[in-house]
Amino acid sequence: MNKLKLSRIIISVFIFILFIFVFLGLPFNFVVHLQFIPVFINVFLNHKMIFLFLILVTLTFVFGRVYCSMLCPFGTLQDIFIFFKYRFSKNKYFERQKNHRYFRYFFTGLLFLFFFTGNIIFLSIFEPYSNFGRITNGIIKPALYFINNLISSVLQNFDVYLIKIVETHNFYPGSFFYAVIILILIAGLSFFKGRFFCNTLCPAGVILGIISKFSVFKINQNKDRCNLCGVCAKVCKAGCIDYETGNIDYEMCVNCYNCLAACKKEGLKYSIGFKSRKMDLPRRDFINKTLSAIITFTIATAPFKLLANSVIIKKKNPVILPPGAKSIYNFNSKCISCHLCVAACPTKVLTPTTIEYGFKNFLQPKMDYSQSYCLYDCNKCSQVCPTGAIKSISIIDKKRIQIGVAKFEMKNCIVYEKETDCGMCNEYCPTKAVILKPYKNGLGIPYIREHICIGCGACEYVCPAKPNKAIYVEGRTNHEIIDFPRKRDGIQKRNRRHNNEFPF
Repeated sequence: MNKLKLSRIIISVFIFILFIFVFLGLPFNFVVHLQFIPVFINVFLNHKMIFLFLILVTLTFVFGRVYCSMLCPFGTLQDIFIFFKYRFSKNKYFERQKNHRYFRYFFTGLLFLFFFTGNIIFLSIFEPYSNFGRITNGIIKPALYFINNLISSVLQNFDVYLIKIVETHNFYPGSFFYAVIILILIAGLSFFKGRFFCNTLCPAGVILGIISKFSVFKINQNKDRCNLCGVCAKVCKAGCIDYETGNIDYEMCVNCYNCLAACKKEGLKYSIGFKSRKMDLPRRDFINKTLSAIITFTIATAPFKLLANSVIIKKKNPVILPPGAKSIYNFNSKCISCHLCVAACPTKVLTPTTIEYGFKNFLQPKMDYSQSYCLYDCNKCSQVCPTGAIKSISIIDKKRIQIGVAKFEMKNCIVYEKETDCGMCNEYCPTKAVILKPYKNGLGIPYIREHICIGCGACEYVCPAKPNKAIYVEGRTNHEIIDFPRKRDGIQKRNRRHNNEFPF
């Protein structure tokens, strides 16, 4: 096997495994910042990661599209399906693919046009890392957890406890079926068309393809040794080699080096080569039009029997953004729905949405307090977000961010209805925003001090009232920084020098 091809396989598999580990919660988040589109978004919206962006562009300019062949996990996923074609299909070869240049430029330009006008959904649908994240979090990760727990259960029957049972996420049909559809589509495209997605639909592939046309190192035809046998063209997964002439379309070449390994006569070589070719960009401006898509979802909810005095809670703003999101505009405009934050969340309170943010922000995550609550001293989601949709924040800063405000409906409270003691909301509130004020018969009933509530959802999650909660959280569209507890709140600060943290 050619050394370049072997190196490409080793690096791509290593990076692919690291990405799987990231979604399993292991600390390899640095690989996320190697993804081109998230870095691109950070540069143009957050003015961050400029150095990383320049590294990726320079890497492509020097070596060609090595990003697509080695650093992109979605590209490696396609290579896995291509491997099965080489291994098991009768027709092991790919046909020459036409460079749909004008379509690709227009399509990619349209994706970014919508992105810069606040519609990120179209970019996230075709962005490779986002699709890989949804497939990993929706299919691969649950499958690995299932296998782990199955083996653990079998071993425990023999009193062997070497493997720990892992708690799994709840099942989210929308996210799962979307991931299944994308996996099936990309498997079919890869099996029959090779890297068709990378060269036709992927926005990162289009941008890097333009740069790679002028790369320093290229796969060049050695005309003294090449006899135009066509072996290189047959194994080219990108379909970028012309059978008849041996010419290579460098814009489509993903630097897999299959052709170098297949050619036994050294008719191809990877070397410095500058071929003067004019960039065939469209000369006219992109068509200025508005694309509208209307999808209506009908959600049927089964009626349930209510308690006699239970009040149905209708939240004015049920969508709660994770700490660090800053505002719904910032979050919706930057989130590419990769679900890395969902995978990293230790309490599993972050869950994928369907249409809560509207169709253009399909599958972006939210805080779901029916599942769990946000830990007071946790900032993991902000540490893994690759685009700045969730800003990186410290634990100290996170404890002051108000993502929502708790509200109280007395008629649903157990203390009011059953005249019995409870106080669960007060016990779990990390800032003591929920206190118990005197009620009757020596009981205490919740009272909310909104100025020190951070909206973590602990009170809502633990509230035992059924079928409707007595205490719930209304989300904030723009996050605020809450006040510090004061003496009149009945709480003393332990250290006045450190007045940026709650002393509980």
